[in-house]
Amino acid sequence: MNNSKIPIITDEGGIDFRALFDLLWNDRKAIIQITVVIMIIGVFYALQATPLYRSTITMYPAGEDRGGQLSQLQGMASTFGFDVGNGDPSIHIPDIVNSLRLKTKLINHRWDTDNFDIPVNLIHFWGIDDASSISLNPIVWIKALFPADEKPDKTLIRENEALNVISNRISVNENKYTGLITVSILMEEPELAAKMANFLHSAIVDFTTEIHGKQASLNREFIEDRQVGVKAQLTKAEEVLKEFRERNRSIIESPHLQLELGRFMRDVEIQAQIYITLKQQYELARIEEAKETPSVMILDGAKPAVKKIPLI
Repeated sequence: MNNSKIPIITDEGGIDFRALFDLLWNDRKAIIQITVVIMIIGVFYALQATPLYRSTITMYPAGEDRGGQLSQLQGMASTFGFDVGNGDPSIHIPDIVNSLRLKTKLINHRWDTDNFDIPVNLIHFWGIDDASSISLNPIVWIKALFPADEKPDKTLIRENEALNVISNRISVNENKYTGLITVSILMEEPELAAKMANFLHSAIVDFTTEIHGKQASLNREFIEDRQVGVKAQLTKAEEVLKEFRERNRSIIESPHLQLELGRFMRDVEIQAQIYITLKQQYELARIEEAKETPSVMILDGAKPAVKKIPLI
C-alpha cells in the first residue's frame, strides 16, 4: 500500500488513529531495523565504554581581614593623595579550576596508577601518545586524507586532545548563598581520581600565592619609590624653613614674617607626617610580601569512589 495515500488528518482536523496505525504497520520492517541498530550501538557502547569514578573536594575561599592596621595606613596615605592599592586582586576560584594553566598542570603531572609500573602523565595514561592507536573520530580520518602543507607539532596536538578530555572530566560549582565550592573529577581509576582532586587544592594555593606575592611586591616597590620622593620633599621643606629663620631672626614684631614662618612649619609637618605614614606602611608591606596567605580552606578532601558512575 502506498503510504502517501493514507489520510491521517480527517476533514474535521482530527487524527485518524486507524490510518496512523496502518501507516506504522506498513513501515514495521524499517522501524524494527532502526530500533535494532540503535540497540546494537547502545550495547556496543556500554561494553566498550570505560567505567569512570568520581571524586569530589569541597572548599571555601579564605577570607581576609581588610580592617587591620595596613588598611588604616592605606586610608591615611590616600588622604595625602597617594594611591597605594587595595590589596590582593579579586580571585575567582572556579575560574582557576577551569583555566588552561591548571588543566595543563594536571595533564603533565606524573601520576602513580594501577595500569603502569612507573608514574605517567595523563597523555600517556589515556594512550594519546600511542602512534598505533586508531582514532574513532571520523573528522580525524577526513583530515588524514587531506594533509595540510604545514604539519602541526604533535606535542601540541596531543596536549590539546588531553585538554579536551580533562575539560569534560572536571566540574566545578559554587553555592551563591554560602560560597561553598565543589570540584569533581572523573577518572578511570578511583585512587587516581582522588589524587587529582586533592592535587587541585595545592595547585590553587600555589597559583594564588604567586599572584599574592607579585601584588605585594608591586605594592612594596610603589611605597618604596614614594618614600624616596617624600623624603626629598621633606628635606627641601626643612632647608627652606632653616634658611628663612637664618634670614629673619627677629620676626616677633612682623605679622607677615610670622605668617610665612607658620606656612613653612606646616609644610615641614605635613611632609614629615606623610613620610612617617609611608615608613610604617613600607614595613607592613614587607611583612605582607613575606606572608603566605592560603587562598582556600578545605572542608572535605577527596576519597576514592567505591562505585563507578552510571553510564549516560
